[in-house]
Amino acid sequence: MQRNKQIGGSLAPKAPSAFLICALIFLLLSISSPLNVANLILALSIGALSAVLLLAYWHGKGGIYFILGLAAPMLSILFSDLPDFWALGWVINGFFCGFAILLWLFQLKNSQG
Repeated sequence: MQRNKQIGGSLAPKAPSAFLICALIFLLLSISSPLNVANLILALSIGALSAVLLLAYWHGKGGIYFILGLAAPMLSILFSDLPDFWALGWVINGFFCGFAILLWLFQLKNSQG
């Protein structure tokens, strides 16, 4: 299981870069389409949930966390209001942004302790 713990540890330092890329994509999306705040909050929270579940799996808590972590993005799609293609872009980018934010927090927590 030690090797699996390194996966989360190797992804976490890349989180600030991923967050900046997501912010740039949000900027581009805001030029093309309106923001749906409910969709964005849902996508950010589901992204963070997915990161928590995958971190639990990588830290040896069980395979069910892997399955749930990979299934979590479907919740974003199922429960979002998607009137057009751009709304889907907001949701997908929000998911990855939430994932990056949680990994960044994970990195900060581990660097302090």
